[in-house]
Amino acid sequence: MSISTTYITLLRHGAVQGGACYRGITDDALSATGWEQLQNKTAAQADWNIIISSPLSRCYDFALQLSEQRHCALIKAPALQEINFGDWEGKTADQINPDLLAQFYADPVHFTAANAEPFIDFQQRVLEAWQALLKEHQGQRLLMITHAGVIRVILADMLGMDTQHSFKLKIAYASLSKIECFSEQGAEDFLQLVEHR
Repeated sequence: MSISTTYITLLRHGAVQGGACYRGITDDALSATGWEQLQNKTAAQADWNIIISSPLSRCYDFALQLSEQRHCALIKAPALQEINFGDWEGKTADQINPDLLAQFYADPVHFTAANAEPFIDFQQRVLEAWQALLKEHQGQRLLMITHAGVIRVILADMLGMDTQHSFKLKIAYASLSKIECFSEQGAEDFLQLVEHR
C-alpha cells in the first residue's frame, strides 16, 4: 500500500503595529519589522503548492503578497484566526487584573475572560480545520500563516501535550514549525515535527 506525505509549514505572523498586547481578533497590521521578519524567514524555504492563511491582516496581507510572488494558490481560513480575548482585546498585561491573568494561565481550559471565546471552543475549531485541511490537501506542500495560539493548539495535539504544558512552547514572531504527515489507507495518519525555530 502506498504512503503519501503531506509537508506542512506553520508560520506565525511577524511583529505587529501597536506593540505587544492581548491581540486576538483585533485586526492590526504588520509593522515594518514584521514584514521583514516574514520575508527573511520565507526567503530560502522550499516551494509550497498552497498557502493557507488566517483572515486577519497581520497574516493575510503577507500571505497575499507571497502567493503572488510564488504563483501558488491562496486559501483564506477563518477557523485559523486567533482566539477572541473578549474584554482583554488590545490590553497589555499591566492593564488587566493580575488575579484574573493568574487564573487564566493556571487553568486556561476552564477560565474564560469576560466576553471571550472559551478555550475549548477555540481548540475545537482549530483542530477541526486542521484535520480537514490535512485530508483535503493530502500529498501537498502547505504553508499555513497563522497565530501563536493556533500553532500551539496544533503542536500540542500532535505531540500529545495537555493545554497547561503547551504554554511551555515558545511561538515567537515569525516562528516556523515544519510537520510531515504520513497517510496510508486504512491507517491513522502519523505526524512528525521535524523543525521548530
